[in-house]
This record gives sequence, structure tokens and C-alpha cells, in this order.
Amino acid sequence: MRKSALCVVIIGFVLSSAFLVTGVVKKMQRHKQIKGEIATLPSFSFMTLTNGTFNSSEIKIGPILIIRFHPECEHCQYEITEILRSNIPASATNVILVSSAHPDSIRRFLSQFNYSDYSSIIPLVDTSCTFGAIFGSDIVPSNYIYNKELNLVKVLQGEVKTETILKYLQLSE
Repeated sequence: MRKSALCVVIIGFVLSSAFLVTGVVKKMQRHKQIKGEIATLPSFSFMTLTNGTFNSSEIKIGPILIIRFHPECEHCQYEITEILRSNIPASATNVILVSSAHPDSIRRFLSQFNYSDYSSIIPLVDTSCTFGAIFGSDIVPSNYIYNKELNLVKVLQGEVKTETILKYLQLSE
């Protein structure tokens, strides 16, 4: 009786361990796949604040800074405030701001910066919540820096100082 109970426990442990290891391996493989897919600017399509469609195929040359944000996130607010106060919007860098928030919320948040004065700032709405599947992360804020040839230079997740972003943007020129 004790031997059969011990066997059941051991078999249960082995099966549970195998299940967990399989999940970790699959997650690592997916992460590696996404890393390869975003090594060059991936294909994406998001809605503009004017209900148009913006496709990544419209971008022919970088550098590009893609920021995933949410208007109510304090870290996002700080980071975007600092970026828009810096010289990044006036440079040759396209700044693509992507949020899954309601367009009115995004508009209200960005209106305090006179973002429409800069043609390099492109606010987009992820209405179908596909950003995470495309770029492999739903962390806000997240920054993706691409160089002139549209190759990934750096992924920065979480709140990042503007100086760090500027450093990688300068490397991308």
C-alpha cells in the first residue's frame, strides 16, 4: 500500500515537472522567435487619432522611437513628458506613440504638449490589442529604438530616463 502511494506521488511529481518544463521551453522559444521578428521593424497596423490607419510599411527610413504607453500610467506620463520636452521631436527621429487607451484619453493627454506641432510624432491607437503579440511585451512604458535602416538597436522596458533613450538614438544614426 505504501509503495503504491509513493509511486503515485512520484509519477504525479514527474508529470507536473514535465508540464512546467514544457511551458518554460515553449515560452523561451516564443521569446526567441519574437526577438527575431522585431530585429527589423515588424509589420503592424494601428488606428490614428483621426480614425485613419497607419501601417508600418509607410516608414521607409529611421531612426524611429516606438513607445508603448498608457495615458493614466504615471511612469508613462513622466517618460513621455521628458521625451516631448527634449529635442527628440524636433530631430529626424520619428516618435510613434502607441496606446490601447480610448482615443479621447490619448488626445487629452498629448494635447498638453502641442504634439501636433511636430510632424515626427505619430500617436496611434492599438484598438485590437495586438502590440504585445507583435513586439512580445505588454509592459508600459516600453521603448523600441530602430536605426536608419529600420534595424532594432535597443528595447527598453519600464520607465527610462530621456538621456538613455537619447544615447541609443544617437547610436542609431
